[in-house]
Amino acid sequence: MTLTADQIGHRVVVRRRIAAPGDRERFSDVLGELVELGESSLTVRRRDGELVVVDLAHVAAAKPVPPAATRRPSDRDLERIAALGWQGLEQTWLGGWLLRAGNGFTGRANSFLPLDPPDRPVLDALAFVTGWYAERGLPPRAQVPLPLAGDLDDELAAAGWLAYNPTRFLVAPIAAVLATCPARADLQPVTHEAVPGPEWLAGYQYRGLSLPDGAVSVLTNAMAPTFASVRDSGGFIGVGRGVVDEGWLGVTAVTVTESARRRGLGRHLMRGLAEWAAELGARQVYLQVAEENAAAVAMYDTLGFSTHHRYHYRVAPGQPVA
Repeated sequence: MTLTADQIGHRVVVRRRIAAPGDRERFSDVLGELVELGESSLTVRRRDGELVVVDLAHVAAAKPVPPAATRRPSDRDLERIAALGWQGLEQTWLGGWLLRAGNGFTGRANSFLPLDPPDRPVLDALAFVTGWYAERGLPPRAQVPLPLAGDLDDELAAAGWLAYNPTRFLVAPIAAVLATCPARADLQPVTHEAVPGPEWLAGYQYRGLSLPDGAVSVLTNAMAPTFASVRDSGGFIGVGRGVVDEGWLGVTAVTVTESARRRGLGRHLMRGLAEWAAELGARQVYLQVAEENAAAVAMYDTLGFSTHHRYHYRVAPGQPVA
């Protein structure tokens, strides 16, 4: 057998001996991701998520194989998946535009997302958008994926909609995150809750500020999110939120308390979220980082993330940017 511990998280094929009548040997191949390699057995996760444990004494041969060919997800695919992970409290479709409102907490929950053309001329659609947000006391705002909605972006610019907050949409294999975020025996394990408690909420500083009223409703408005945290003897020192949709882990709200920074807490939280998501069958992870946050962009680069695409917001003329 040629497998080694550094191949955990990679695709392998294992040929194992199976019982057969008579003296003739029979073999069966197991293809999938190597998730554990112990002294007496190894574990492979098949494509359908099944875990197969193979006794090393029964292994006839084993080797790494190239990753399975996969279609690169489009901007539209990933923005649609990300919209499942962070939703408005009210949502409606205008053809291919998803209108979202969430009491003003976060741009993603309070903007329209153009994935495909609207069901009417653009100027008529923008008039509907303006009225829809006005009814909810919110400024008309667009989250514009680029290059997917480049033509619309030009039309919004010509109409005086102001662009702000350019953001990178980053992606990585979960295996890469696990490989670059080693387990830390010197830190308490990351724990998970289905609902954020008071300490978690106090630990999440959205843009450096405490959370506004109504934030919890937005944070929990997804399919079974997890609220991860790590603590020390003094209490919570880091938090993060994760949600899995269609095999993708979406990471948001990663915050480390100022007194605990530069200790690798961010990586520790990322590993905890990646392990949680892998148990649910996720293979890829995405997150969004503001272009101006150079430190975060650099850190995620070391974790194996790359920029898939970008987006920015545009707000209607005369409306506040924040």
